[in-house]
This record gives sequence, structure tokens and C-alpha cells, in this order.
Amino acid sequence: MLKLDKAVVLGMLLAVPGLLVAQDQLTARGPIPFALFDRDGNGAISQQEFASVHAQRRALRAELGYPMARLSTPPFRSFDSNDDGQLSRQELLEGQHRNQLMRGGGMGPGRMARGGPDMPAFSDFDLNRDGILEQNEFEQARARRISERASQGYLMRNLANAPSFASIDSDGNGAVTPAEFKAAQIAHRQQRFK
Repeated sequence: MLKLDKAVVLGMLLAVPGLLVAQDQLTARGPIPFALFDRDGNGAISQQEFASVHAQRRALRAELGYPMARLSTPPFRSFDSNDDGQLSRQELLEGQHRNQLMRGGGMGPGRMARGGPDMPAFSDFDLNRDGILEQNEFEQARARRISERASQGYLMRNLANAPSFASIDSDGNGAVTPAEFKAAQIAHRQQRFK
């Protein structure tokens, strides 16, 4: 029987356009970037593109020996919030964020509400409960959170990588809305898996 080297087979598959995304782009973990879904480059993700990339993710995870029992493709319609049959970049990010919150990682209700053990809720930072974050409010809340987590024994290894207020305030108006906060968390989560 002919025995093929795995790297050679993957190289041959990568040579066929559209058959497989290069492994250095599609990872086994983390949110899948919009650009990997949008195969035809038209700025929208079709149901076929969505299913195809998820199938490739499953194949990659199987090849790497990940458990496959609970792995399923999320329903396309759960991402398609305007029901137009295609996903925009925003719909994809919001759907990925919702799925992360729903999954919860099996660590109890606190994890589900926050999107992960390291992801605070907007309300944790909105100290005056006015629905927006100003820089001083953000810095006070972050300092309080760091202090609390340090006193609980958490290792504070990635403080240098924490997003700045300016990076979260995407429109630069000096106030962070819940939508900007959520978008920054999604982007930060995607960066952690690169």
C-alpha cells in the first residue's frame, strides 16, 4: 500500500483552488476570520461558504485529534440577523460573540454572562450606569478589576496586551458604547487565537 506523507497530501490539497484553506490561516481553535469565509471576495458570506469553511475546520480538528462528539456547524440562520441569505462582517462577529457566550465553556453561569473567564461585561466597567464609558471611568474599573483578580490569586501575565481605551473607542469621540465594547472584545478574542 502506498504511504503518503501528511505534509505532501496537504500541499497537494492546497494547490487545488478553493478546496482547502492553508493551515496557517485556518486554525483549529478560535473564531474564524471573515476573510476566510468570504471565498469569492464579494464582501458577504454565502451559506455555502459558511458551511464549506466549517467543514474544513471539522476536518482540521479531526486530523489534529480533537474530540469530535460535540462539534457541529452553527446554524447559518442564527447568524443572518436580517434574513437576507448572506452574512456581513458585523453579522459574523455578532454571531460568533453570541455563540461564545452561549457555549460558556462549562465553567458556570458567570462565564456565560461574561463571554469567558477573562472577559468582563460592559456593566462591570459602566460604574455610573449611564450606558457609556468615559476614559476615567474605564481606568477606574480596570484598576478595580485588576486588584480584585490579583487578590484572588490570578496571574496577571497579559496586562501589557490589554486593549487601551483609545483602541476600544473606535469612533474617537471619548465615549465607549456597549457596541464598541463588544466589538473590542470580539477583536481581542480573535487576536488571542492568532
